[in-house]
Amino acid sequence: MSPDDDLLAVVHAHSGRPAFNFSNYLPYHLTFPVATVSRVLGSAMESGFGLRTTHWRIMALLGSHGPVSTRDLSSYLSSERSAISRATSELIARGYVLRIIHPRDRRLLMLQFSTAGKKLFERMSEVALQFEAALIRNVSRHELMIVDQVLKKLRDAALEYRVLHVKPKVQRAVAAGRARRGAARERSARSRRSARGSGPGSRA
Repeated sequence: MSPDDDLLAVVHAHSGRPAFNFSNYLPYHLTFPVATVSRVLGSAMESGFGLRTTHWRIMALLGSHGPVSTRDLSSYLSSERSAISRATSELIARGYVLRIIHPRDRRLLMLQFSTAGKKLFERMSEVALQFEAALIRNVSRHELMIVDQVLKKLRDAALEYRVLHVKPKVQRAVAAGRARRGAARERSARSRRSARGSGPGSRA
């Protein structure tokens, strides 16, 4: 299938056709190139510097924003808190990141580069910019603007859908708990009925 056929397939997915076809499904067409880009960049960072995805994202964040509180890391990075905490500890152990106390709020811990971390970030930046240049080599500035606008619209639409149709995590946990308790009560009731049916006075 040619790129033009791929594009037509995506357009046809929006023509009102009710049948679901994964090969024409827009979220899939979005996920595949994004995942490929992320995977190739991650491989470059790991092979060049021994940094896995969460590692280099933390390094990139510190290099772009300066010291960041450990509490705010999860709001910047799309990773689980446990993965962020583990990667942070590993970066500290390797001597790239320092954990310091916030100058105004001593209850708050901050992360900042060590001297070795700054040098590593400079080398990382060269690879990251080289990769970006390779990505957009055949893409015009106008096309990049259109991509940015479309992605923002799709993101906003996805967030709106979540508000309207997706239950918050707490609600899902409550619903799951209710379902488990209901299933447990049903098993208990069946067990009691079975016990009564198999008692001394039951019929053979």
